[in-house]
Amino acid sequence: MKKRKAVAVCVTSYNWEYESRVVEGIRRKCAADDIDLLVFSNLMTRPELGSDRIMPENTMRGEIEIYNLINYDVIDGIVILGDSMINDDVTHDIAEKAKEHNVPIVNVNNPENPLEYNVFLSDKTAMEFVVAHLIEEHGLKKINFIGGFPGNFQTEERLAAYKKALEEHGIPFDEKRVAYGCFWKKAQECTAEFLDSGDIPEAIVCASDTMAFFCMDEIKSRGLRIPEDIAVTGFDGIADCERYRPTLTSVRRAFLTAGAEAVSVLEKVWSGEKTPQNAEVEAELVINRSCGCKVKEVDNSFYNKFYDERDHTHEFDYRVVEMNTKIPEAETAEELFASTKKLAAFFGLLELYICVCEDVEKGRVKFRRDSGFTGLGENAVSMLTFGHDIPTGTTFPVKELIPNRLFGREKAVFMAFVPFYFRNCFLGYFAFRPMKVEGSGELFLTWTMNISNNAGTFYMNKELQNIADELRNINMTDPLTGICNRRGLNTFAPEILDSKSGYITVVCADVDGLKPINDTYGHEGGDNAITVTAQAIKSSMPHNAVCARTGGDEFCAVFRSESADEAAKCVADVDKYLEKYNEMSGLPYKVGCSCGYATVPCGNSMTMEDMIKAADKNMYSVKRERKTVRR
Repeated sequence: MKKRKAVAVCVTSYNWEYESRVVEGIRRKCAADDIDLLVFSNLMTRPELGSDRIMPENTMRGEIEIYNLINYDVIDGIVILGDSMINDDVTHDIAEKAKEHNVPIVNVNNPENPLEYNVFLSDKTAMEFVVAHLIEEHGLKKINFIGGFPGNFQTEERLAAYKKALEEHGIPFDEKRVAYGCFWKKAQECTAEFLDSGDIPEAIVCASDTMAFFCMDEIKSRGLRIPEDIAVTGFDGIADCERYRPTLTSVRRAFLTAGAEAVSVLEKVWSGEKTPQNAEVEAELVINRSCGCKVKEVDNSFYNKFYDERDHTHEFDYRVVEMNTKIPEAETAEELFASTKKLAAFFGLLELYICVCEDVEKGRVKFRRDSGFTGLGENAVSMLTFGHDIPTGTTFPVKELIPNRLFGREKAVFMAFVPFYFRNCFLGYFAFRPMKVEGSGELFLTWTMNISNNAGTFYMNKELQNIADELRNINMTDPLTGICNRRGLNTFAPEILDSKSGYITVVCADVDGLKPINDTYGHEGGDNAITVTAQAIKSSMPHNAVCARTGGDEFCAVFRSESADEAAKCVADVDKYLEKYNEMSGLPYKVGCSCGYATVPCGNSMTMEDMIKAADKNMYSVKRERKTVRR
């Protein structure tokens, strides 16, 4: 079967209308033409122009790491929404990798940083439509303009179109009729200045819908009517244009068409057809009442939508609280991520894979601030079964993207990938198949950030627990022999002594002739004798025994057994171990030890101290016998 083509889309936080509508245009075209679609998205938005918001370095690294998930060997083309990317370096990096792998890339609406192929949303003609409509249909001549930021590409292009339309209709351009609202609330101040100037305009043309809403708020606050006293128009054609009263005349940029056109460009390249570097998509004028047209305002059930959205948010809040209540009780990562299932269903996800980097899941990551950033790695572990049958804990190469068959399905696949990270570590990513394109959404962002913080805290606590365990073991371990020291014995032995059935045995041992070995062969020989004796005791006792070095050449072991005869066998095994060692060591001295033990039924009233005294007494009796034999 011929391999289906696959397109990767790179976008930042497509919860906004622009990004989600472009992606929806791409999705529709890919679905119609049987093309697999993979969307790689940040969660955080790019800081607004003129904003003093600075994204922390670790946040930036965590966000852009998702693009390292792209496997350039399995995709046939890339569409990148360049002007939405979290920074321009990301666009450049993706373009360079695409070039290295001979993968064509189309840049949507980023005229300041064009790539090999580009699809531009034309603003010039659109703004000319608006101004010409005000002049020709409504006879207005005193038309003011509110742009975004001075010098900004979109602002200057729309300003040039405004000037051109005035010129073509014989209306002289007046610099005093231009102000800059920074694409936000400053448009209200600009409007106030126009109204206070003494030369009140007949119309105000705004370079964005958002600025138009602020402009109209200021006009209405002065008791003026829209459009009877002042007409207002916007730019972008967002959904709120139909909700505001009066409804806003605007220009709807052809986002859906732009997305489809980007895929068409890739299809031309694939077929070997000569493809222009740039393609333009024209906008359309959306007539509403704010310009003066007698358009019937359609009842869009505002209150129904408002309350539906409110109920949706309340349901989300309840689910998040429920999830966050269960997460602290999670003792394993599987339990942690299992709490996400209800919200996965809430968002209408058909499949969800929570893929944790293998180094994170295996506890090989350091969350300390002085540690460098930890990225994606080569393998991931699937930590959730939702909409698929992949077992939790399945490890797979990240180049395969999900631990399941992604390509070659019966129908073209639509799969999205978003990051989750914590402090200086990229924890992994969510791979999900949504029911429809609505972008990641602010609620989705809140959900994933909750999971990120909870998962990061879980894995960091796991690291801290491992460190604590290591310190505890160091504190309770004899450095020479590697078995417990006296502190370790006192910590772990009581649990054995509390056993309810069977027999408890305490074994005490002492190295034979350690002083002559030290005197003749130095401390190196003495340390060897002590270490070998420790190994003999540890290997001869049951696996559940606590073995400890309690003094210079003194040892103690505590264990539970089903039989009272187990102790005698263990002590005999110590002698066998040392005999075999002496036969093979080639050393000029023999290593030996004397062992004594005390065995009592579980529940006996003897304390550990009593049992050690009894075993010690037995051990010295054995030692005296051995000395007598040697003489």
